[in-house]
Amino acid sequence: MHTIKTVSVLTGISTETLRAWERRYGTVSPSRDHKGRRLYSQEDVERLTLLANATQQGFTISKIAGLAKVELQALLTANEAPQVVHQGLFFVQVVDALTQYRMERCEELLKRALIAMDPLYYARDILLPTLHKVGDLWHEGKLTIAQEHMFSACVKRIVLSMVNNMQPFSGPNPCIMFATLSGENHEFGILLSCLLAASQHCSCYYVGPDLPWEDLLKAGEQLKPAVIVIGTVNTPPAPSLIENLTHLAEALPHPIQLWIGGLGAQFLYEQQHLPARYQYTSSLDDFNNRVTGLITKHPA
Repeated sequence: MHTIKTVSVLTGISTETLRAWERRYGTVSPSRDHKGRRLYSQEDVERLTLLANATQQGFTISKIAGLAKVELQALLTANEAPQVVHQGLFFVQVVDALTQYRMERCEELLKRALIAMDPLYYARDILLPTLHKVGDLWHEGKLTIAQEHMFSACVKRIVLSMVNNMQPFSGPNPCIMFATLSGENHEFGILLSCLLAASQHCSCYYVGPDLPWEDLLKAGEQLKPAVIVIGTVNTPPAPSLIENLTHLAEALPHPIQLWIGGLGAQFLYEQQHLPARYQYTSSLDDFNNRVTGLITKHPA
């Protein structure tokens, strides 16, 4: 379920307009939480997105508010409305925008895909492979480092904005912290994991990359998350990283779980060098399932 602020970010419709559309035209009928605040389903978001796209093309909201979803889709298709069709087309569109330094187009594509897909599919099937492909094109000299950095920054900005909008400020679900340790600058694994946790309404602390284990320990002792998630991509991991992982595991209070993922974590797991107490997460699907299980076991 999405708050009105989140829906406004996703659809580009102001909160005032959302309320007016509901009141005057009955565009959607959101549910309410115990405090009376609007909660929108994914279906509501998809319908509002179609309505927003149609009004941008000149259709009057009063004339289209009563149309069913399939009718709105047909209307937009007939009017040649641009759509993100599949991963391959999305990637082509992103690269085309990057080569022209059209970052506003990249942001539009990323937001459209986010609206159209559940968070797990968005993270796993859109963001992760596209980030890898953009990185490959940079290595091949087909994109500049500036273009790669600008796209990465765009992804990070959108994901963290969604995390901030989706996660509750308080509630029964567990708190989860995300970081990488010193020497590990690759953060997209923990960033996308943070998005998935927030989509399940966990409170998320995104600490970020390249953190000394002592600082992460202090943060864990103060914030007392249910889980600390650590990402590591470098393969093979540096001996100093293994040492830092061990120090953290030994010093961290035991109620806090330690989850670790990424190619470096996979290497340690397969070589049986992963320090005790770490739970290896093999994929975004595995992480998402672990969060679901954690919520089920977490006392309300």
